[in-house]
Amino acid sequence: MFLTDIAILLVCGGCAGFLAGLLGIGGGMILVPFMIIVFNHQGFSQDIIVHMAIATGMTTILFTSLSAIRAHHRHGSIDWKLVAGFTPGIIVGSFLGGSELFEAFNTGWLSLFFAVFIVYTSIQM
Repeated sequence: MFLTDIAILLVCGGCAGFLAGLLGIGGGMILVPFMIIVFNHQGFSQDIIVHMAIATGMTTILFTSLSAIRAHHRHGSIDWKLVAGFTPGIIVGSFLGGSELFEAFNTGWLSLFFAVFIVYTSIQM
């Protein structure tokens, strides 16, 4: 990996982390489109690029989430009872979406679903 590639990744990662922590949005909304471009540039197969970008984005969420949780907990802005109520459904939904349906969607459908989700989320904000 070239030094310029590393610098670009650091800047994009910093922007995604900043926006995720500030606005509570998933860093994946910012990183996934960028990673699609990067993986395409690196010559990965078009059949797996979107899957790779989403999976890589999900991995980065671990770091942005832990940092944001710590900061928001310190300010008392997390309703832990509400979190506990959501958790069982999130676990089941994550399993179904993350392993079952994710593998079933081809790149075209996954790209369309992601794009519609981003547009819908943008309108809601």
